[in-house]
Amino acid sequence: MLRALARAWNWRRQLESGAASTIQDIAAAEKVSDRFVSRMMRLAYLSPEVLEHLVIRRAPPALSLNDLVAVADQPWAEQMEIVFEAR
Repeated sequence: MLRALARAWNWRRQLESGAASTIQDIAAAEKVSDRFVSRMMRLAYLSPEVLEHLVIRRAPPALSLNDLVAVADQPWAEQMEIVFEAR
């Protein structure tokens, strides 16, 4: 989980800084599909509160990594309940 979050943030920084122009550039460099990069990059848009619990407090989520990716599309105010109380 932590490795996936780190990759997502690294890819986000590459795009924001101009180190990579497109998701396709990242995918080619990482030797993965652009669909995979696009999907996993959603982790970089989780709410700060969820990220704090995952990274700093090391709280285990109640969801799989794939489900966590989907949560990033939800409003920040709803993410904590979905991620940690869905047990």
